Amino acid sequence: MKLLIVEDDEDAASFMQYILEQERFSVRSAGNVGEARGHLKDFTPDLIILDRGLPDVNGLDFCRELKKLPRFAAVPVIFVSSAKTPEEIADGFAAGGIDYMIKPFDFVDFLARVQAITGRAGPAASA
Repeated sequence: MKLLIVEDDEDAASFMQYILEQERFSVRSAGNVGEARGHLKDFTPDLIILDRGLPDVNGLDFCRELKKLPRFAAVPVIFVSSAKTPEEIADGFAAGGIDYMIKPFDFVDFLARVQAITGRAGPAASA
């Protein structure tokens, strides 16, 4: 399974990538939408983890952009954001997100959601 993390907080992005790679996901990371677009030229992820508040383009706008492209229309997007009002969360779903996690979040919960969306069960599911 291939994942793309688009997150400008380097510590958060590195930690998410580390957790996911420990679970044998193939992960690429971008600190902004420009970098993400570069990755997407030759990489079609099975899941995108997308921050709303990016330095170059709003994550909601980038999600809407991707959903208009046939190659990425069906790729699920999990938003990660400190924006937490019901309206902000609803905006994430309206933009095409399949899930929305409020920062700071629990990384066990994060991994469980990624596994549920990608269909990859974690160790607890096989016990």
